[in-house]
Amino acid sequence: MKLKNLYLGIIASAFLFASCSSDDDTPEVEVPLGAYENGVFILNEGNFGNPNASVSYVSNDLTTFQNDIFKLVNPSIVLGDVAQSMTFSGDKAFIVVNNSNEVEVVNRYTFKSLATITAKLENPRYSVVLNDKLYVTNAISNAVTVYDAKTYAFIISIPLNKTAEKIIAANGKLYVTNGSFGSGNEVTVINTATNTVSKTIPVEDGVNSIEEKNGNVYVLCGNKTKSKLFKINTSTDVATSFESTTLTNALNMDIEGDKIYYTKGTGVYAINLAATGFSDTALFSVKDNSWSTFYGFGVIDGKIYSGDANAFTSDGTVTVYSSTGAVLKTLTVGVGPNGFYSNN
Repeated sequence: MKLKNLYLGIIASAFLFASCSSDDDTPEVEVPLGAYENGVFILNEGNFGNPNASVSYVSNDLTTFQNDIFKLVNPSIVLGDVAQSMTFSGDKAFIVVNNSNEVEVVNRYTFKSLATITAKLENPRYSVVLNDKLYVTNAISNAVTVYDAKTYAFIISIPLNKTAEKIIAANGKLYVTNGSFGSGNEVTVINTATNTVSKTIPVEDGVNSIEEKNGNVYVLCGNKTKSKLFKINTSTDVATSFESTTLTNALNMDIEGDKIYYTKGTGVYAINLAATGFSDTALFSVKDNSWSTFYGFGVIDGKIYSGDANAFTSDGTVTVYSSTGAVLKTLTVGVGPNGFYSNN
């Protein structure tokens, strides 16, 4: 009997030790956030006047690809007419659907629909989230509309009384390009504490791209006579610039790491952040397809993504290149691929 009790005591002690060791030593298991993490979203705007906007997904290693993921996850909901842009905040993605006058809110990892914002939207274009508020530019009202990014309730409209196009946040402020489709030469600065315009910064005609990096705002302008890059100090909102009259019509600026990428015609170019002039030597060139060439452009994890709209007569084509122009992947996506968004 004593041996039996001793044996049982040893077993109990072993279980207790194993339990304590398990609590202390078991490594943490990383739980996947959803099917669409660690990849790139491809925004396909669709045909104007038709509710055929869509979103495609490709994994970072380019091995997993899925078209029309919004419809796949939300079969009873139509994304809408012209998916213009997308922005992230926490685990949410806000998709601006231009001609449907709405912003579709989804979980960025599962793509499950969470809400649809419609209040005060008049041809919305681009958006950004700052301090739990969603700011959306509107082409018809020439205003920035503001929403609670958690409840999606409308808060206020900030009138610009001029073109309201691309928008970014930097140093607690908002910077809005006042130009589209090759025209416009200003950037409006918005004070988010008062929801008023604090300054208008003159740039060059043909403002087309705006990015934030290391607390500075970079603005690219291109027209038929020159290209010009502005760097705005967000503490003072004073801009410095350099230009080229040999490399004209620069477009599609994207910044990754310490490099600024841009396109001209069929070429992809890059300069260092500290550069004082444009490079007119292309990293590589792509096949010309009229105005459909570089309809979408982005640089993510060293890969260069190019979207060809194929003149909106068929599904779009996305080609992924290395930095030297080697083709890494070619994908058939939805109609009008206009943007690429890293979901890491």
